[in-house]
Amino acid sequence: MDQSDRRQPAISWRDHLRWNARLAAPLVIGQLATIGIWTSDTIAMGQIDSVSLAAGALASRYYQPLYFLALGISLAVGPLVAQGIGAGDERQVRRAFRQGMAVAFALGMITVPLLFVGEEVLVALGQDPELARIGEPFLIWSSFGMPFMFLSFVLRQYIISHQRPLPQVIAVLLALAVNIGLNEAFVSGIGPFPAMGLAGVALATSIVYVLLCGGLVTYIAMVPPFRHGSPFRRLWVMDWGLTMRLLRIGVPIGLTIVAEAGMFIAVTFLIGLFSTAGLAAAAITNQLAAVFFMVPIAIAQASTIRIGNFAGAGDRLNLSRSAGASFWLGIGATLVTTLILLIWPRTLVGIFLDSGDAMFAEVMALALPMMVLTALFQVPDGLQAIAMSILRGLNDTRIPGTIAIASFWITGVGAGAVFGFTFGMGPTGIWGGLALGLTVAAIILSLRMWRAMRRVRDGGQILAA
Repeated sequence: MDQSDRRQPAISWRDHLRWNARLAAPLVIGQLATIGIWTSDTIAMGQIDSVSLAAGALASRYYQPLYFLALGISLAVGPLVAQGIGAGDERQVRRAFRQGMAVAFALGMITVPLLFVGEEVLVALGQDPELARIGEPFLIWSSFGMPFMFLSFVLRQYIISHQRPLPQVIAVLLALAVNIGLNEAFVSGIGPFPAMGLAGVALATSIVYVLLCGGLVTYIAMVPPFRHGSPFRRLWVMDWGLTMRLLRIGVPIGLTIVAEAGMFIAVTFLIGLFSTAGLAAAAITNQLAAVFFMVPIAIAQASTIRIGNFAGAGDRLNLSRSAGASFWLGIGATLVTTLILLIWPRTLVGIFLDSGDAMFAEVMALALPMMVLTALFQVPDGLQAIAMSILRGLNDTRIPGTIAIASFWITGVGAGAVFGFTFGMGPTGIWGGLALGLTVAAIILSLRMWRAMRRVRDGGQILAA
């Protein structure tokens, strides 16, 4: 691909801010709807009782590493498709999409048998055997939806890469509505459906992702500009060269996301060593953190696509300005989420709890200080995600991934374990390690991002891979 400076007209900083915000706005809605599926599941678990909430959180943590690995690889499809669109290379657009679907579905099939042995693995990791037993049906019913869940990531990236994100937003909003309805039907038992409890939550989500995939495939196949280039033509033909390129870019992204999610998972397991109430408090706080993280992650997705387009077109000046606009947009957005978490922590935690639950007071007492720490790491968490996304748009993923993994695990999990166990700060101390790890990652990755932008402006290589 030609990476020379093609001297495109300079876009003003104001227009870059406006266009990044315009692309990010529907993505925020889509991301909130996506996490809304997970959040509605968590609320449904909490409405059963605190034990089911703890068991469901533990079970979902078990499969999340593969979930986030698949998500990361799908995020590599976005910039490759965007670069192909920017360069006018229809062949790369079609093949990147096709190989992304193949890899995602394969990962989903690998995940299925692993969920059938989840109870045994959780017990081997030192978790409460009773919670692992209660969570087993959740894992089994979740397994059937995994290939379709992973495939939906790639289908959505293909649509977003055309800078027309609204169709996938509408699809996910519809999926959220169906998930809420099915949760109610399957958990409590309505009409012909038996009361399935925690297993019903997983069954509902599996059905929703099958429907979501079917809807997105139909839309892409029938509606322009997505159908242009025949994206589903010769699906059985593998382009191993492009597959390896996709994996070289995508696996570091996936491992980085797994590292960050793994930090939260490890912290959850560590907190689970203290009490069931601590595990429930961590599940609620983590879910709220994930909801608010959808705002900067949408800005990050928008920046990856726009930077991928500029990189494919060899447009250095607008590439650099788009990166800067995304960064400052992220700071503004995360300052708002920080204030929301600081002002209404009790109200937000209360959404997930039944006030009549026997452990209500204990869970609330543990969750509130965690909420303060969650508010404090909003800006660092957003900035590290946006810096990573900008580098992702340049295919620079390996070294940033290493930086993130070291920051999350050595600093985040390590410091949290010291705070929680050595200094006797319990679940709050362990949660505090998250804030420290995210802050370190934000500082180092931001510095690498600015160095990359300086290299691009000075006429150096645009794409790292």
